[in-house]
This record gives sequence, C-alpha cells and structure tokens, in this order.
Amino acid sequence: VSTSTVKLQQDNIVSIIQKSISELNQSGATNLTEAISSIPGVDNYSTGSGIGKPVIRGLSGNRIVVYAQNVRIENQQWGDEHGLGIGDVGIENVEIIKGASSLLYGADAIGGVLYFVDERYAPLNSIESFASSKYLSNTLGTFNNAGIKFNRNSFKMNLFGSYNSNADYQLPNSNRALNTRFSETNFKTSMGYNYKNWIGNLRYSFLSNDFGITPGDTISNSTEHKVQLPFQKVDNHLLTFDNTFFLGKTKLTATFGYNQNNRKEFEDTVTTPNLNLILQTYNYHLKSNTSFLNDKLNLMTGIQGMYQQNTNKADEVLIPNAIINDIGGFTVLNYSPITNLAFEGGIRFDNRNISTTKMQTPDIYFPKLNRNFYNFNFAIGSSYRIKKIVLRANVASGFRALNTSELLSNGVHEGTLRYEIGNNSLKSEKATQIDFSINYEKEHLSFYINPFYNYINNYIFLSPSDSVNNNLPVFSYQQTVANLFGGEVGFHWHPHPVDWLHIESNYSSVFASDKPGNALPLIHANKIQTTIKSEFKTKGKVKFESIFIEHIYRFSQDRIAVYETP
Repeated sequence: VSTSTVKLQQDNIVSIIQKSISELNQSGATNLTEAISSIPGVDNYSTGSGIGKPVIRGLSGNRIVVYAQNVRIENQQWGDEHGLGIGDVGIENVEIIKGASSLLYGADAIGGVLYFVDERYAPLNSIESFASSKYLSNTLGTFNNAGIKFNRNSFKMNLFGSYNSNADYQLPNSNRALNTRFSETNFKTSMGYNYKNWIGNLRYSFLSNDFGITPGDTISNSTEHKVQLPFQKVDNHLLTFDNTFFLGKTKLTATFGYNQNNRKEFEDTVTTPNLNLILQTYNYHLKSNTSFLNDKLNLMTGIQGMYQQNTNKADEVLIPNAIINDIGGFTVLNYSPITNLAFEGGIRFDNRNISTTKMQTPDIYFPKLNRNFYNFNFAIGSSYRIKKIVLRANVASGFRALNTSELLSNGVHEGTLRYEIGNNSLKSEKATQIDFSINYEKEHLSFYINPFYNYINNYIFLSPSDSVNNNLPVFSYQQTVANLFGGEVGFHWHPHPVDWLHIESNYSSVFASDKPGNALPLIHANKIQTTIKSEFKTKGKVKFESIFIEHIYRFSQDRIAVYETP
C-alpha cells in the first residue's frame, strides 16, 4: 500500500482498500469512476454521457480529494457534471481511504481520498509492450489502449496512449437518448532516474473529453459518434516532478506539480464556446519520514501548498475570476510497542484564502470577494491483530473551505440542467468521523464489517426549490448540521478444494439527515453487490483467464429532501 507510511494492509491503522485497474475494468464500465463504484462504500454520481463523480459514503465533489502522479488533482470538481479528470491508461491500481483524511492529504478530504498509483516501470534491463481493445454493445463504444515500457540501467521510461468513442446510449425500447455520445483521448508518459540515494520521476499526462449535453427526454435513432450541439469539451494537462532522498533512517520527498483544466461549453456554434473556464493549479508537497527505536516509532512531518488561478475566457460566466492560496503543515506519529499492536496520532493546520474579481455580465453581477478560512485538525487511532482478526478504531476531524461556486455562482448550469445560486455568507464545513472495522482473513475465506458515523457542522448542500429561472429549476446553496452513518459488510469465499471458484458479496449503506431529522438530498440508495467468478490456469500462448457474472441490487431511496424525486 503506497499511501500513509507504506505498510502492509494488515498493519495499517486506517483501513485502505486497494484495487487494480485491470480488475475494475472487467465490469465493462464506460469510465474510471463507474468502475471504482464496484468497491464497497463507493458510488458513482453520474449525469450520463460517460461522466461519473466518485461518491464515498454519501460525500462527493470537493469533499473527496483525488491524487494522481503524487499530487492533488483540481478540475472544477464542485460541478456535478465535471468528471474525475483522470484516464485509466498508465494507472496500475487505486487506493481508497474512506472518511476524514485531512492530515496527510490536505483540507477538503472530509469524505475520503482516491489515490491513483502509476503503473510501475519494466523490470531492469527489459522492454515490455501491450495493446488492448474493448467493445460495449449499448453505446457501440470502442476502447483502445497501447503502451511500451523501457528500463535500462538507471533510466526508465513509460509511454501510454488510449482512445475511446461512443454513440448515444440505447434505451430499453431500442431508441437512443439524444446527444449522450462521448469520446476520450488520453496520453501519458513518465521518465525515472536513480543515482545513489536519490530517485527522481518526471511525469506528464494529457486527457481530452468531449461530452454531449442532453437537451432533455429527446429520442434519437442515430448511431453517429461525433458530438453535436450542445456539448462540452474538457482538456486536462498534468505535469509533475517528484524526488525521494534516502538519508539513513530518514526518507525525504519533494513533489511539485502543474495542473491545467480547460472547460468549454458550446451551445450555439462548434467554434466559439459560450463558457470557457481555465483553471491553473501549482502544487508543492514536502515530507520527512523518520524511524526511531528499531522502527517501532515513526515520525512524519510535512508541508503542502497550492496556488490556483481561475480565469473566464467567454461571455457566459458561471463563477468569477479567482485566485486561491492554500498552505498546510502536519505531524503524524506512529508507535508499535509490540508486533500486533499499533497507535497513530497527528495534528494539522490549514489556511485558505479566496480572492475574486468584480465582474459584470448583461444578466449577472459578481461582487469582489476576499475571504480567509483556517482550521486545526486531528486524528487518533489504533489497530490490534489477533491471529486472523484485525481490529481498528479511528477518530478524525476534517475541514473543508468553501469554493467559488458555493460562494458566488449565479446562473444556468447547462450540464446539470438547473439554475444555481451561491451564498457568500456560508461558513467552512467541519467534520468529525468515528470509524470501526473488524477484518477476518483466512486462506479461503475473508469477512469484514466497517460501521461509521460522520458529524458535519455547517454542511453545505444544493437545495431544490419550487422556483423556475430560464425554464430551469432553481437550486440554492444552503447550510445545516449533517449526520451521516452506515457502513459496509461483506465476505469473499473460494471454497477448498474448488479454488477456482470465487463468491464475493457486500452490502453498503448510508443514511444522511440534518439536525431536525430531515433527509439530505442527493444521497445514494443502499446496495448489495454480488460477484461469482471462475479463474482458470491454462497453458500455452493463448490463455483463457476468467469468466464472471456480477449483480447489483439497489434498494428504493424514499428518504428524500423536499422537492426531490425518489
């Protein structure tokens, strides 16, 4: 496990779920977020057209921090129709931390962390290559990936590329939903070099998406793949440089990143965008990790920072030009007095400043704004291993500063077909989560239960109303006290001696309400997910590896907010 202090999962204080991308992609998902939603406690908030946002225990958007290439990804994630912004090419696995994880990953991680791990380099003095293709019958979608990996002495290099194209989604009556077509182009490369006690990696990735914007319940019979008006085009550039130095019992890491997200919406012509947002983010992350007392005591300290600039380049303005400055420092102490017992605790301070420009459009006025948000956070936990059983208990706080959309948005959000109104008097969210887990694992059977309770003060949500503006329903940002509780329980069994058979099932639940007990909006239904899989060991150049069937049952979601549909 690469997150936290790089320990085996059985020795981690916090329960971290790791899944390989190749395993997730077997589900036939149309995007990476949809594939990740097969993990217990994780859901996919989809607005169609290949767009998916990760949801961890009922929380999504700015409450989930996403890491790729060892830096935090920023891509206007406050929007419901703004996808993950990461392609699966060149990614080996994903690690998921559920719950408040602000200590190591910064402010906003009150819902959890998605940590994508890059595909490793080829073994020493070797070259590897691959090509793959996938076809989806519903969207007539083709997904094509290829890559080559090179490793010679101290120099390593990876090069990957992918392209996928999809027509409109097919409905049960064989018609199609108009303009739900989408496509994706992804390119990624990385170069690594090591010399004595230093390891360096330079990585670059480019992701371009075209998403059709569905005009409503309009039927189509077209199987055309090229997007038509209205549609949005999203380009992501990510450049990172990470360094690791080994100095005796101390490991120092320094990571620097540049992320550019360019989001365009075309409504009238394919040449001139109506909305054109450019978000540029500069990241830095410095961390020291030192072991004492024969590796029983581990001290981690670090600082993280981010400078971000949002610029409008078109006539339509949903959020104003803004500059955001983030800085945070943390200390985490891990102590293992005996082999099967461990304690961990830490503290962190974060500060965020948001400064916006006064802007005026024919329909909307944005006032100048300058606000500062800061907070201390803590985490404390313990794990105890008894033969085949691991017990964990954690209490952690989290802090999420507001984003520009929540403060000042005032206009039509085409991708979600609603009129959104911000509120510049909102306060920062502050969360406290209690998390328990019991894991039992033998060679042929594993079982787990993982309940949680998350209390969020000043919880911000988009509240539907009975008003209409520009022929669209009006949603406004409001604040309340939120209580979220639930958990996951599941098992994985492959009976002996029928070791090729795997039976896996899990149940995930989230119940969310405000202080008076009213249901919060946009919370996923509880679900049961079951997979039966057969794995085969075949000889020869052509190998038949596995066959599986997967079933997802969602309970009805009748705990709904006012004006929300079931």
